[in-house]
Amino acid sequence: MQQRICRLILFFVLVGVAVSGCGWSSEAKKARYLKSGDSYFTEQKYKEAVIEYKNVLRIDPKNAHATARLGLSHFALGEMEQAYRLLTQAKELDPANGDVRLKLGMIDLLGRKPDEARQEAEFVLEKDPKSLDALLLFAGASNTPEELDASIEKLQAAMKDHGDSPKFNLGLGMLYVRKGDLGNAEKYFKQAASQDPKSAEAHTALGNLYIAKRDAEQAEAEFKTAAELAAVGSPERIRLADFYLLVNKPAEAKQILTESTEKAPDFLPAWRRMAQIAFAQGNYDEVMKYLDPILKKEANDIDARLLQGRVYLAKNQTAEAVQTFQDIVKLNPGVPQARTLLAQAQLQAGDVLRAKAELKEALNADPNFTEATLRLAELDIQTGSYPAAIEALNKVLAKQPKLAAAHMLLGAAYVGQEDLDKAEAALREAVAAAPKDPKMLLFLGRVLNRQGKKAEAKKQFEAAVVMAPAFVDPLTELIAMDFADKKPDAALERVKFQLSLAPSSAPLHFILGRVYMMKGDTANAEATFMKTIEMDPNLADAYFALGQIYAATGRDDEAIARFEEAFAKNPKNVSALMITGIIHQRRENLAKAQEAYEKILSINPDFVPAANNLAYLYTMTGGDMDKAVALATKAHEAAPEDASISDTLAWTLYHKGDYQRALEYAKESADKLQDNQEVQYHLGMIYYKLQRNNEAKQALTRAMKGEAQFTGKDEAKRVLETIK
Repeated sequence: MQQRICRLILFFVLVGVAVSGCGWSSEAKKARYLKSGDSYFTEQKYKEAVIEYKNVLRIDPKNAHATARLGLSHFALGEMEQAYRLLTQAKELDPANGDVRLKLGMIDLLGRKPDEARQEAEFVLEKDPKSLDALLLFAGASNTPEELDASIEKLQAAMKDHGDSPKFNLGLGMLYVRKGDLGNAEKYFKQAASQDPKSAEAHTALGNLYIAKRDAEQAEAEFKTAAELAAVGSPERIRLADFYLLVNKPAEAKQILTESTEKAPDFLPAWRRMAQIAFAQGNYDEVMKYLDPILKKEANDIDARLLQGRVYLAKNQTAEAVQTFQDIVKLNPGVPQARTLLAQAQLQAGDVLRAKAELKEALNADPNFTEATLRLAELDIQTGSYPAAIEALNKVLAKQPKLAAAHMLLGAAYVGQEDLDKAEAALREAVAAAPKDPKMLLFLGRVLNRQGKKAEAKKQFEAAVVMAPAFVDPLTELIAMDFADKKPDAALERVKFQLSLAPSSAPLHFILGRVYMMKGDTANAEATFMKTIEMDPNLADAYFALGQIYAATGRDDEAIARFEEAFAKNPKNVSALMITGIIHQRRENLAKAQEAYEKILSINPDFVPAANNLAYLYTMTGGDMDKAVALATKAHEAAPEDASISDTLAWTLYHKGDYQRALEYAKESADKLQDNQEVQYHLGMIYYKLQRNNEAKQALTRAMKGEAQFTGKDEAKRVLETIK
């Protein structure tokens, strides 16, 4: 019995020792991880430090030191999403940690939250009035001219304490840049560079300054110096690549970035920039290739996922785009750009209500996010909510009075309200804000024309074509004015002059052909349209025009025989097959037309005119409307500026019952083809289905003005009488 008791006592003693040993082991591990993490942090080995501090937090989730250091490590690695979350937690655990407060303020500044950034700087300055980082953060958060002046004065007063610091002189120089005083900025940047000749930051700042001064040679020298001083995987290398992109040297930019990805494959910003370049060039498969290393390493990298979603949008993979942006928003609900892009995806899916809701959420996250405000205003204009758009745009312009896009949308909203005087005033502001943008001149000219101010309108259109010789929209307006004034020869000379400035422009050749047709010169018109097709086989309107010529001259059979013979000699000559399809379609031999278009697409799936016409055929014959929308969408993506193709997409969406989305493309087309009766009929019917009878009446009235016959004319007349 006694032996048994002794054994039990021994058992409990051993258990106690074991339990005590386990507790001691956890504390020892935590201490070891902390020591190792701090060592890595001191050596600036932040990736290794991240691993060690995470180990600490698995044992002690509320360890203030590890939380702060983990956040600071992510900050040093440029991983701002993780840094912000952890530093916010660290601030709650230890509100007096000045380093944490400063880094939070810097992230706030990057996130366009200057007031929050300034608060963090002020907190640190209360405890340490001479803190250089806090002084620079306070200065960086300056918004107004008055705040800039006050910050410059504050830093000048601190010159005696920090004047020998390159970082201080860089900060002071940046304030002068923001003030527009490039002379003083250069002085302080050079001082920083002389104090520390190996400062990549100082040379980068000088490079940026010389760009502002339009001195590309000196800018390149400074960026090169900065890149040589920095590591292969460094922001300075990215900046040099960006400079080469700016001066239109993409090969040099790619060389710099490729070297970074090969020699420093873990430096993700280089992969990201390669992906961004590929996206800008429309090389979407390349984008995904460059994003792959990023997403393998950081599956939720927000910039990479945003770009991935934008690729899906561009490729019309709407479901994938919506899912991608929803995933981003779920993890980052306060990122307004993600919600704005989600709204764009919802809109592409035809869900206007959800798109509007996402834009409103984006503005809840950041009321100053201009992109979301403009997009929401654009939607309000499209849906006839003109007062809401005007109110929102005026708020934006109160803060950004020179934002041309906002003035342009404001003008469109006033046009919607038929307040042409206010529209004119808004568009004059748009022209003043973007004097080198010919589109602003075009929009202003159109409003002036509607007001009956013909001479002023003409000046705007002429200024636009001087600015952009191949820009056909203002040229088309001028030609219409010439013919209205019974000056066809003047119209012809006008187009020939523009062609002398831009001889390789297929759209200008098409306009020349149209002028020949309007003058009754079918021989020259036919030759010009054939040349247009040779220059750009995807220009759909040229085929239609040729079809009109053959119809007008009674040469359909001759034309079909000629182009079938051409196709027989060269089975890849889709242009010849396209013209036969158009003639069959115009003669209402729809089966043969459909056969021709389908044959073309079997040869070349990306041939825009065939995709466009086949989509339209389906609306005429009651065919597969899902396929029609897919074809029309593909054509529009390939030729977004072609008003006829925009009209086809609108009409296929109309037949699918997606009236709100149809309206977007119908307005786009009707604005460019104001005298095209069928296009105006389509716009009117879409407005009618949306129960916007006033706009429907205006469009259908325009459709019925001319004498020409068009498909749907009887319906247009009937609906117009119903509305009246």
